[in-house]
Amino acid sequence: MDIYWELSDFDIHTRQQGIEKLLESLKTTTSNDDDNKKDSSTQIDYAISRLIKGLVSNRKCARIGYAATLGTLAKLTDNQSTIPSTDDFISSIQDKLTTKKETGVEDAKNVRIGRVLSYIALAYTQKDTDLSSLLPKILPDLLLIRTQETRRRLRTFIDASIIQLAKWSGRKLFKKEILPHIQELLPTNWQMSDDGTKSIFLLISLVNLYPKIIDQEYFKLHWNSNMLSLGRTTDEQTIIKKCLQSFDNELHLLEQLTKELLIYAIHTQQLSSFWPILVDELSNIGLDSNKGHILLDLITFCFQEQENSKSINTIEAILDNSQVLMGQILDLLSSSGRKMHHQASIELSKNALEKLAHTIANRPLEERLRLFEKLLNCANKNYTSLNTVANAVSEKLTVDELSEYVKFIIGLFCAVSKEDEGALGRRRHFLLEILSNICNCSSFDLKTSSCGLLFENILSIYVLLANFKLNKHTPKQLQEFLHGPIELSDNTREHIEDMIYKFLLYEFHENKYEHSFNVFQRSIQLLESPKHYSALFKNAEELKTYLNENGEKLFEFIRGKTIQSLPDEKLRLAFQQVFVLSFYDLFVDFNRAKQYLDDLMTCTKNAHTQLVLKKKVKEQSSWIEVLIDILLSMYTKKQHDIRSIIKKIYHQIVPYVNENALKLMLQTITTENESDDEGESDEEDEEDEHEDEDDDDKESEDEESESEEESMDNTDVNEDLRQAVEKALGDAAVKEDQEDDIEMDDEAMLRLDPLIAEAFRSQIKKSSNIKIINEKLHHQFRVLDLIESVIKKDDRMRFVLISIRPLIETLTSLSNTPAYKTMIERLDSILCHLSNRKIGHSDMPTTDECLELFRYLTSLAGTRTKLTTDTLSKVSMFVIKLCLHVGKQENRLAGVEETILTMYEGGFLRFLQPKAPKEKSKKKKNKKTDKDNDDDDSNELSANQSVVHPSIIKEFLLRFPEYGTRLMLLMVQTAMKENINWKKRNIVCGTLNNFFNKKQLDSVDGKLLKSIIDLLVTMCHDSKSSKMESLHIITVLTQKLLLIRNPTLTEKQASNLLDAISLAIKNKPINSDKQRKQLLNLIQSFKKRFNLTIDEEVMNMLTKKRKSPSSSSITNNQSQNKQKKLKTNHTDVSNGDSKEPVVDCRQMPFKGISVET
Repeated sequence: MDIYWELSDFDIHTRQQGIEKLLESLKTTTSNDDDNKKDSSTQIDYAISRLIKGLVSNRKCARIGYAATLGTLAKLTDNQSTIPSTDDFISSIQDKLTTKKETGVEDAKNVRIGRVLSYIALAYTQKDTDLSSLLPKILPDLLLIRTQETRRRLRTFIDASIIQLAKWSGRKLFKKEILPHIQELLPTNWQMSDDGTKSIFLLISLVNLYPKIIDQEYFKLHWNSNMLSLGRTTDEQTIIKKCLQSFDNELHLLEQLTKELLIYAIHTQQLSSFWPILVDELSNIGLDSNKGHILLDLITFCFQEQENSKSINTIEAILDNSQVLMGQILDLLSSSGRKMHHQASIELSKNALEKLAHTIANRPLEERLRLFEKLLNCANKNYTSLNTVANAVSEKLTVDELSEYVKFIIGLFCAVSKEDEGALGRRRHFLLEILSNICNCSSFDLKTSSCGLLFENILSIYVLLANFKLNKHTPKQLQEFLHGPIELSDNTREHIEDMIYKFLLYEFHENKYEHSFNVFQRSIQLLESPKHYSALFKNAEELKTYLNENGEKLFEFIRGKTIQSLPDEKLRLAFQQVFVLSFYDLFVDFNRAKQYLDDLMTCTKNAHTQLVLKKKVKEQSSWIEVLIDILLSMYTKKQHDIRSIIKKIYHQIVPYVNENALKLMLQTITTENESDDEGESDEEDEEDEHEDEDDDDKESEDEESESEEESMDNTDVNEDLRQAVEKALGDAAVKEDQEDDIEMDDEAMLRLDPLIAEAFRSQIKKSSNIKIINEKLHHQFRVLDLIESVIKKDDRMRFVLISIRPLIETLTSLSNTPAYKTMIERLDSILCHLSNRKIGHSDMPTTDECLELFRYLTSLAGTRTKLTTDTLSKVSMFVIKLCLHVGKQENRLAGVEETILTMYEGGFLRFLQPKAPKEKSKKKKNKKTDKDNDDDDSNELSANQSVVHPSIIKEFLLRFPEYGTRLMLLMVQTAMKENINWKKRNIVCGTLNNFFNKKQLDSVDGKLLKSIIDLLVTMCHDSKSSKMESLHIITVLTQKLLLIRNPTLTEKQASNLLDAISLAIKNKPINSDKQRKQLLNLIQSFKKRFNLTIDEEVMNMLTKKRKSPSSSSITNNQSQNKQKKLKTNHTDVSNGDSKEPVVDCRQMPFKGISVET
């Protein structure tokens, strides 16, 4: 039974496995014994009967699986198993698949489908031999079933079966056995009845299958025409449309019919007349409809049919007769069209264009260009989707075809169409783009003379059209490309300027500059003929005078000994490329480019003096600083290709970058954002007001303030605008305590209109500043890329050292708004990467420089910065590592170690010290003076007053455990003071837990161990320390003390610890099973190691199971008494067992503790 279920499964692999299992089961029962033969015959008969009856099932895939299995069984030979003959199969089918009078319509349909499928299965088994004996037995029954069936879909299904039999039978057998029997089914005109007795689908399919049988003589006899006419007259077009409309409710049949009609139209060269009929009928309700999807699929089908054809008439006919349709397809694939249309329509349109591109890719160039022009004329305004076809046209260009292709594209560019100026501009921009892509062709190589000459001609055309107006004259060398003057819009000229830099970028990437240099020399000669070429750029006369005076000198300098004698080829090429780029800038910004060229001359001479002659230069700035300054100035331009050129040149001169040049780049990104800092200072002042609260009350107030700040953020979005409008209204503005509206006459309202308009205008000016901020950010991002390429790969450690502080200062100067979020994350990422660098061995900084940076980082630990605590810790550890390394080389290791420890000791002690309360009135009074001193103090604590966060101490102890004992001893002794609260003691214990790892437990300083025990005893006697989180930290730390090997705890120390912990357990009942288990293990450890007596009350509290409260009592307690909200400790740190969460100072800035000295 399971086998037959597998035969009807949705998965084809499962159905195949079911067929194999059934055949295997039938073969195993076959043997020579008579009894077994009878059993085998019985099983085969049962299987055939079951399969035939299963063909009636309307369950999906059941008929497919049963028909395939039945055909497989019929194909088996008698040697393999006892299989009935073909006649027995047919009789069995006709006996089992019959209908009675009382059979329902649906059941009768299923029976007929089953019989048709069984006949097809039998015919499939004999399709490779001969169907002459089978066709007379099954064809009459098929025709009878078709006559009995009234539904067009099922009749078409039977027609498809007849077509399949015609394919298997062959031409002779079809003409002899099939055609005479089906002649009544074939129509003689387009006006067919709706009952479906005549099948145009059957006729067209058979005509396409056997065109020599159903030929001109057949159509003359039955249609009174030489062929099946497809819409040559208006009447025929109307009749064909009605025929297609009759299939509106059966779209699957419509798709099959239209494909067969298209094949016939292509073969008989009637596509030009039939295609418009098809497009008009299928696209009348849009391409997103089901009929529209059929049309898109038919386009792909036609292009696929022409893939291996020698002619392109079909593609040309489609493009010529459906320009509107192709324009709709291109619009549909645009960015705006993708938002408006269905995904299915987009995929089908995309497939159609891809198939067209694939079809024409192997065509001759002439045909490719002709088809591309036709498709280009179909586009209205969206040309982006044509890139696929354009790439197919230019992908396989040979060297000899490149020039012809360029001439053709330039000809399309110069052609003036009847479109409006905007549409013509978009068309020309697209042609410029595909023309510039010629450099990406596999056959294009600047090393060959023909490609180099073609490159210069294209670039010369760009320079000519962008900067000059042709007065009925064209340069001789360009006359084969440009055949006359051309009118261009300003927007198009700007686009051509961008293409110029794109060509420069391509040549520079090939490590060349000569072609671009030659084009510039040729272009400036046009200034000598103002009658023929009118300059369109500013300062044309000044440029002419400048080049007349300095042109020869500049041109000789580029190829002269000054540059050629430089030791590095990359450096020589960098200077030459910067010169060429400055030449082209003369057309855009003459004064700026002139300054570039003057500075480059001096810069190059200084580089020659220093690198070649090995002499010093009297100039204050070195040649590399001047060159970097020029590149940074060019880097501010909007054109992406210019920035790419600068970036490439920069990477060529990176080895020559010195400290001052790096500082110059760092200075670019360290610009202050004063307007944003003002808005941020208000928030900081609000936070300052809450710093003087007590620790216990502070937590709940922080939660309330967070919700208040969120609501304030939402309500104060347009606060500036509201205040401006109120100021404009004056007394007419409605106050909060005012109940009645103010009555105003028309004259008063008219007087207020200009004031209100001015208020709104001022807000618009403020919003325009956002654009300026974004431009600055983008420039800083680009410069940051250049800096990152130096400090990440260069081995000079001084570069890394001098970069850290400017990067941090840039990060801290940015406003904490969404606009700067990406920049903040990027800077944070770079700093993290720097902290993971290995210590290099070249250009090491001095010890004093390292310590100065360390003091700066330490001073940041107690301030509000957008630098995460985790990143600050990593950077600090890297700098400490560098300090120790350099101090060891300079024999100053002891002094370095003392400085680092002293700084961290003092910083952490200030963290532990309680903050002195300050009166709010006094604080507000001093706010103004604090703001005035921001520029001097740089918003940071001095190194002598810095506060070090525990997470930094934790990282320091993990990286440098050899200094841990001294720090820990001082921390513990300080925590023992009476003015230190229990929260700070918790932090000290958590830091001790992180400090005591496996290596530290081997040997511990005796004085430190005694101090820790005293601290634990003090905490256990403190009533506040008996809280859950504090008790957990005490438990973990005590367990680690028991594991110390040298020195071990004395019995007296252990007894004091046990008594203190027992007291803490008594003061606070334990409600956590996990906590109770930890304490119980700790108490038992004391008992095993030191044989101490355990308090029975404590043991009962730890071993007694906690009773689960009943649901009724919980409900009563919740209804009567509201549960108090637990306070959360924001300054709590990990105890070492769980990873400490990273504090993001950009969202929750660490509030430092100021110390009054």
